Amino acid sequence: MSNDNLLNSLILAIVQNQTIVEQSELQQILSHRGHDIAQATLSRRLKKLNIAKVAGCYQLIDYHQANLPLVVNMQVSDDGLIVLHTHPGHASSLAYFIDRKYVTYNPQKPTHSGILGTIAGDDTVLLIIKNKTDLEKILTTLHNDFPYLA
Repeated sequence: MSNDNLLNSLILAIVQNQTIVEQSELQQILSHRGHDIAQATLSRRLKKLNIAKVAGCYQLIDYHQANLPLVVNMQVSDDGLIVLHTHPGHASSLAYFIDRKYVTYNPQKPTHSGILGTIAGDDTVLLIIKNKTDLEKILTTLHNDFPYLA
């Protein structure tokens, strides 16, 4: 992963997991993690990452998927199970999005995504995949929808 991608992932993770009210707070956190970045550069990077100040704090804004919940974390088991974590109360809408976009309900129009379905809890979504050989393709697909995932 390039330095820019690493820094972008770090910024996204910080914004998603902490309440950031001022850019100077984010600069300070990044500095503590070994990334000194000028305010103007940080501001341009936030814009590029679709991070904006909303309701008094910085948040990821996806203009194409305005109602799509944020994926806070993703874990993959050795057996190929994929677990997505989101904020409490958002798992069902995340599962709904994935099901509608990638799961085949109509045999006349197969998606060939490799995802058979999802199971949602309150803040966790389990993706059931067709077989382990589809795992890399599915992870690429998820990274396309959620580019901030590391």
